[in-house]
Amino acid sequence: MTATTRAMILGITAILIGLPMMSWATFLLHVVPDGHADFRANYTAGYMLRTGQPLYNYTLEMEVQSRKISPETVAAPFIHPAYEALLYVPLSLFSYLQAYWLWFALNLIILIYVYRLLRLHLIPLSAVASWMPAATFAAFMPIGAAIVQGQDSVLLLLLLALAFASFRYSEHLLVAGIFLGLAVFRFQIIVPIVLCLSLWRRWRVMAGFSISAFGAAALSIALAGFRPYLHTVMRLSLYPDVDYLQPVFRMPNLRGLIQSLGGGDWTIMVASFTLLGITVVAGNRCDLQQQLSLAVTVAALVGYHEFVHDLSILFIPLAWLIGKKQQLSLLMSAICFSTPSLLVFAPDYFYLTSLAVLALFVFLATTSYGGADYSTI
Repeated sequence: MTATTRAMILGITAILIGLPMMSWATFLLHVVPDGHADFRANYTAGYMLRTGQPLYNYTLEMEVQSRKISPETVAAPFIHPAYEALLYVPLSLFSYLQAYWLWFALNLIILIYVYRLLRLHLIPLSAVASWMPAATFAAFMPIGAAIVQGQDSVLLLLLLALAFASFRYSEHLLVAGIFLGLAVFRFQIIVPIVLCLSLWRRWRVMAGFSISAFGAAALSIALAGFRPYLHTVMRLSLYPDVDYLQPVFRMPNLRGLIQSLGGGDWTIMVASFTLLGITVVAGNRCDLQQQLSLAVTVAALVGYHEFVHDLSILFIPLAWLIGKKQQLSLLMSAICFSTPSLLVFAPDYFYLTSLAVLALFVFLATTSYGGADYSTI
């Protein structure tokens, strides 16, 4: 690795770590104590489940949040399958702020384990500095956003990382599928991934997925029924102007890009199915880790609702690229690490972040690493 490359990596990493620091500090000191973090919805779900109150009742959620957290005219609804709410039941025994910081600490512990799972792919960055592989987590803004918001995206990243690591061993494919099935609390991301794996005929992975996914579905129905959850999801999809959703122009996915540029639902649908088709064809002869990297990337593009923290899953394909030890791979990773910073400078144009994700998708889909002859970093 040349001295220039090393200096550029150090400089970019330092900028990406430092850039959102003021925003994170303001959020933690003011927004969180006021009860406005996304964790509000998850804490409420845990409390309602523990106290025997029905989930997915918007009026009741607003009453509980105003009483237990802070008074608001709009509730932050719990929109995930009910089995996930079990995670927050123990946290609901504490006050909202205490529970938030416990979840914050747990997310940091999860990140340490994700690092252990992916460090073999991050080792090339040790040529820059011994601490650089670990620093990549701090430099990727979506992960920081997930932690300060109290979101579950880091947990999703863990399950994907467990599946990714399991794909190294053929005897672990069933277990890898079980990890993917446990992640159906983010079904809009998991469904495209699993669809690709099924079309690639990864049957052992699909068997494991079916075991845990159907178990999660049965548990969710037992806890809260099916119709209340379906009503919540339909409200989210059919009424995009409801007060608790962010504007489409802040969604870093195909929907955000196309609708912000004046396109409609049919354009989104055609573009999404086109990318999924390209994914299936491009990944047909790849190994499982490359397939998962490609599937995760397309899932980030075609998901209908997306926030900055949802891009945390891109750490999987980015780590895989870094592990290739190739200059073009490193360059693409640097672009994808940097682009989410658009949220700081131009939040109303955050949909443009999807262009970097699309570039990552094209790079993964068109590059054959087996026969490529790129300079190593």
